[in-house]
Amino acid sequence: MADRTETPTPRRLEEAREQGQVALSREVTSAAVLLAAALLLRGPGSQLGVAFQKVLTEQMAALPQAELTLRTVQQMGFRMAVQILPPLGGLVLALLAVGAMATLGQTHFLWSSKRVGFDFKRVDPVAGFKRIFSARGLVEMLRALLKLVLVGWVTYSFLKGEYPGILALSQFDLPTATQRFFDLLVALALRVGGMYLILAAADYAYQRWDLMRNLRMTKEEIKEEVRRSEGDPQLKGRIRSQMRRMARGRMMANVPKATVVVTNPTHLAVAIQYEEGMNAPKVLAKGAHHTAERIVAIAREHHIPVVQNIPLARAMYKRLEVDDEISPDLYVAMAEVLAYVYRMQGKTPTPARASMDGR
Repeated sequence: MADRTETPTPRRLEEAREQGQVALSREVTSAAVLLAAALLLRGPGSQLGVAFQKVLTEQMAALPQAELTLRTVQQMGFRMAVQILPPLGGLVLALLAVGAMATLGQTHFLWSSKRVGFDFKRVDPVAGFKRIFSARGLVEMLRALLKLVLVGWVTYSFLKGEYPGILALSQFDLPTATQRFFDLLVALALRVGGMYLILAAADYAYQRWDLMRNLRMTKEEIKEEVRRSEGDPQLKGRIRSQMRRMARGRMMANVPKATVVVTNPTHLAVAIQYEEGMNAPKVLAKGAHHTAERIVAIAREHHIPVVQNIPLARAMYKRLEVDDEISPDLYVAMAEVLAYVYRMQGKTPTPARASMDGR
């Protein structure tokens, strides 16, 4: 089996994302929810503490006077629900929103239906046993132990420091003791949430590393993806070659329209057309070596003059493309060639040709 040593390509990452394979840490969600709960209980969610304190005070005051029957208990439960459920419901909805945003933030708002559905392999006891005792299972167990140790240490350290204050709660009246106990719980949640946030950052980095490691590709997979995305290089080469042949064929078909062919004398050939009414001579065809020989051969077949002018041929071949008009700095040299052709053919330059000669 080929070694998977190559970093996954953007296409590979996109395909994995479509399959629902993204870096996702549940610890990030847990830390976000825990910290959000602590912060909300200090702010808008403090009404939950007030409601709980009020219910507890009322129930403690009513206990000596009320006879504990089923109806009495039901009434007490209803009063508690009426006072506690509204602030508790708002807090739960807010925490659900925070948890959802923490998850979607990690996955960049991914929703993949391909990850939804029941997988019988997940309930296979043999497969489950293998997962537990695999390398990944060992890592998960070590992470759970580390989390338990760190969170336990933070909790123990906090409670140890607040132990005298906790014992002193019995000296206060019920509302004050309840409020102080509620504040202690919020402070503990903030401490544990902060530690959880550090663990979550490390866990997300691990999940990201593990995902990239699992998505590594072989050199052959890289080559195959390049072929899929850009096409077979051999096929593309054949297409380019065919296009060049077609362009050369069209170019050769224009040579019979030329007024003159300027050569170098055998290495380069440029077919030039110049007729009355044209702004400047135009390149119909050009080529080197075998193509130049072919241009000269076609020109002679059609009795088109072939003139040797090495500097002019080199300049036009290097600087001009097919269908380009010659540049003004070549007018004089081109006019001399055309004048020679006209004299050789016994023609008298027309006013347009005379104008060209004078440029």
